[in-house]
Amino acid sequence: MRYLSKAFVVAIGFLAIGALSSSVRADGTLVGKFKLVSPAKWNNTMLPAGNYTLSRTEMNPNLLFVQGAKQTLYVTIAGKSECRACESGSLNLVVRGDNRFVTSLNLPGFRVDFKARQSPAERGEELSKVSAPSEQVAVHLDSK
Repeated sequence: MRYLSKAFVVAIGFLAIGALSSSVRADGTLVGKFKLVSPAKWNNTMLPAGNYTLSRTEMNPNLLFVQGAKQTLYVTIAGKSECRACESGSLNLVVRGDNRFVTSLNLPGFRVDFKARQSPAERGEELSKVSAPSEQVAVHLDSK
């Protein structure tokens, strides 16, 4: 009888873990997709060209998951600002030579800015230029 109650408690525990893990995936507050045609550096991570998904969960809405076939990135979005003009999603990049750096992410209702990391030589080169060219990558949001 004692063995049966322990087995019952363990079974309920596994069911609860399974239910919680599936609800985390199902309760994503944001799911979107974008495609990089060229590699781009986002914070300290180089993202190769390819298709990516963006997602957040209700359990941690300040953490953005960026996942591609070869690379996964976790980005803190605590510094977001309200953006009433951001009706569609876009990933904004600055182009320096053959290199691309993610500078911001616009999503409906908010914007997140990221600092593009530069070497001292790149900073000196940037000061001599008026402005660096930029690119915008569309982020297609799933309507859930």
